[in-house]
Amino acid sequence: MNLGSLLIGSSAVETMKNWYRAAFDVKENEMGAFPFGPTQLFIEEHSEIAGPTQEPARVILNLDVEDCRAVEAHLKTLDVTWVREVEQMPFGLIGTVADPDGNYVQIIQWGAQPEAHKD
Repeated sequence: MNLGSLLIGSSAVETMKNWYRAAFDVKENEMGAFPFGPTQLFIEEHSEIAGPTQEPARVILNLDVEDCRAVEAHLKTLDVTWVREVEQMPFGLIGTVADPDGNYVQIIQWGAQPEAHKD
């Protein structure tokens, strides 16, 4: 069994899609999804969704990245909302941003060593 896709329901679909395009340099595929490795991310209108998320930490998108500091630098040029600045943890580097609807997206570089990724 594989997790093939995720759906983010939004009342601001184009704003959300534009943010994900700019933040993570992803392009939609023929199905209208953003491919993140083997998992596709759909952002679509949903009849039961209006306004920002009420519980942003309920589901968190974790994006494995090769260079967390480079992604961090790019995101800072976009003036994103940081929920958790990139920091060193025992398992590597991690930072959390909020998308325009308030959903949490984490960037994680597994195994990053402190000496290799100083500010």
